[in-house]
Amino acid sequence: MIAGKIKYSIYGCLLLLTGCFPKDELVVPLKLDIVEIPYSMYDTQAWYRLHDKTVVSHNSFNDWDLGFESNGSGHHIILNTSRFMHAGKTGSADFSGIRTNICDTMVYDDSSGDLARTAIGDWADFSDPLKPVYLREVYIIDMGSDNNGVQMGYKKIVFDSLSAGGYSIHFSNLDGSDEHNSDIVTDPSRSFTYFSFQNGGSVVNLQPADKDWDICFTQYSTILFDDKNVATPYLVRGVYINMQGTSAARDTLNKFSDITSANIPDYVLSGAQDAIGYEWKDYKNDSYKINPNIFYIIRDQNGEYFKLKFTGFYNEAGERGYPSFQSFSLLK
Repeated sequence: MIAGKIKYSIYGCLLLLTGCFPKDELVVPLKLDIVEIPYSMYDTQAWYRLHDKTVVSHNSFNDWDLGFESNGSGHHIILNTSRFMHAGKTGSADFSGIRTNICDTMVYDDSSGDLARTAIGDWADFSDPLKPVYLREVYIIDMGSDNNGVQMGYKKIVFDSLSAGGYSIHFSNLDGSDEHNSDIVTDPSRSFTYFSFQNGGSVVNLQPADKDWDICFTQYSTILFDDKNVATPYLVRGVYINMQGTSAARDTLNKFSDITSANIPDYVLSGAQDAIGYEWKDYKNDSYKINPNIFYIIRDQNGEYFKLKFTGFYNEAGERGYPSFQSFSLLK
């Protein structure tokens, strides 16, 4: 993981005084720090820490496929939704016999991060944690598409077992080629240990330790409603929060400049993964505009409160996908 450099823009305005005020009443310019994320949300996930305005790390969407719950006694498995991945149960334990996608329904992980609503779901019976029953059902995984929109095909996979040290899985292409067994050793400092199918399968430590990040700039799949009010999976660019301690609330009523620490009790903060989400910008006439009436109150991993307001979605070259924002601590 490589720490990123963040670009700051300092904007100021100075009133030129003629003879209206005494010389010793010179107005000091108002300075507003603008944080600019230097990585495109169309290619990259950028993990950010609020208190020192740092991109902790960044990675390509193509660098991982599955996430295995790592901290505590959890056993959930997530998909890389930044690639529009989805999965389905075959209803069969015949790994070699399944050579096409026979799933009637393919499901996406819920963008809220609710682990009871993942595509993989209950891959074993953990009603007795001391004696889990491993179903070893075959799942089909649609690998989504890469940064250029190229479809990445399918995998079939069996989640064999879970131990104190990690997970055991068995996977291949649908036709049985590129078949491998993998043992995933999990890292308890991270909520999820990421895994890639590439080169026979390996752990890729991309998500920072839980204590090191607050928000992630990423694209992800969510459910939107079309013009006929039909629920449709859709790929959006937005912000995830770290559900292991970070929470957020949206404000559409107050002025950003007016909010102080005295206002904190007025907010009901959410720990949902998409509590910030993507709606801070609007798409119209083939371009994105920042919604000036939305900002966020965020409680970080250290219990410090911040107010955050987005200011842009384009870099200096006019390329979209580069968010910029203002953030200020409410405790200072």
